[in-house]
Amino acid sequence: MDPAEFGISSLPLQHHPYPAISPETLAKSNEGKVAVVTGAAGGIGAAIALSLAKSGASLALLDLSSSSQETTKSACLNEGVKVVTYGCNVADLESTRKIFGEIEKELGSIDILVNNAGICEMRPFAMSTIESVWLQVEVNFKGPLITSSIVLPSMRARRSGCIINIASRSGTVDVPMFLGYNTSKAAVIRMSATLQRELEVDGFDDDIQIYALHPGGVFTAMGGAEAAPDVKEKYGVVKDEAFYKELFKDTPSLCGQTCAFLAAGKGKELRGLYLDCRQDVTKLLVVGREGLKSKQLNILGVKFLEGYCNEP
Repeated sequence: MDPAEFGISSLPLQHHPYPAISPETLAKSNEGKVAVVTGAAGGIGAAIALSLAKSGASLALLDLSSSSQETTKSACLNEGVKVVTYGCNVADLESTRKIFGEIEKELGSIDILVNNAGICEMRPFAMSTIESVWLQVEVNFKGPLITSSIVLPSMRARRSGCIINIASRSGTVDVPMFLGYNTSKAAVIRMSATLQRELEVDGFDDDIQIYALHPGGVFTAMGGAEAAPDVKEKYGVVKDEAFYKELFKDTPSLCGQTCAFLAAGKGKELRGLYLDCRQDVTKLLVVGREGLKSKQLNILGVKFLEGYCNEP
């Protein structure tokens, strides 16, 4: 992969929380709300949970085990909010449905859902298996599909709610060795936009917001990982995440605070779009939803030779 192939921003990117999304600005903005965060044990998920706690939301934290989330839970409890944890495989419909039922009994109706749980294998398809690629699709796409299907009926009934699907720049570009991850994240971006359009058709567009959010380049166990030894042996120098580790400049809290901002309804005009948390939301809001949509910006699309259009 050559980063220059995809362009370099002429506007400055944010790498840390900035005034519009700071904890001080968003204090109490989500007070009284119930938020669910998947993949909350560490990294970006833990940062999202903490930012929502700082903004006053009660929290249900989900990961493969409850014990793995104790550090996150403790940090959130220090913000004076109620926190419960659950072990959950979000790709399993029946167990996830059961756990969400328990969350509602414990905390009440869910106002905010952040689908952050995800997995990634860096391996060319020729050296991988169908099962491995499909597992990434199951966790990264089927998981958000399941959780969204569970919370949306109640959100529609109450005419209120926010779903943030943690997507990735990988869902917008063609990068070798990430077939399962790229494909699943592209599906998440498309799902977010399509569900928002369906809400619009049914008259809920102004009440419920769905976003696809790229968390930026965060150096975590997944972001910044090296290719497997057998892949390196076959290809020699592999331009993997570790090769480009200097590009991972963004703090987890940048994504966390962006989620708190969106959950509070402050980015409502950007609903249904694909957002990069490194891009200042205030600049996007100046252009507005209709301005962005009219220019086919912040969406998945395809460009053709001049004179040809993507006709029905």
